[in-house]
Order: sequence, then C-alpha cells, then structure tokens
Amino acid sequence: MSTEFYVVKHHGAWRIRVNGKHHGEYASRVSAINAAVLEAQAAGSGAKVFSTGIISQYSRERLEGEG
Repeated sequence: MSTEFYVVKHHGAWRIRVNGKHHGEYASRVSAINAAVLEAQAAGSGAKVFSTGIISQYSRERLEGEG
C-alpha cells in the first residue's frame, strides 16, 4: 500500500495530512505542496501527493520523474 499525502487548509494554515494526522504549518499552498513532495520522495516508490483546490476537490500532484 502506498502512502498518500494530502495538502489541506486546517485551522487557518496549510498543513500536510498523512495517515489521518496533520503536521506542519505553511503560509501558502505551494510551500505545503513542495514539502509534501519532498516527504513523498523520502517515503519511496508509490507515494502520492494530493492537494485541495479552490473548490475543495483533490487533485493529484506529479512527483519528479513521473510520466
């Protein structure tokens, strides 16, 4: 099973949610996505990063090296 990282707005800050727990506090969505991508790369093959858009739907972010 691959690890999934979600970038969400939680309690007024952008955070990363993984395995149901929030961590980090980022001033912008982009900085939270960048941090989540680094974590996903460290987690290994198959890790995925998702982020919420303006209408709170999730979209998958591409990791470096993916086609």
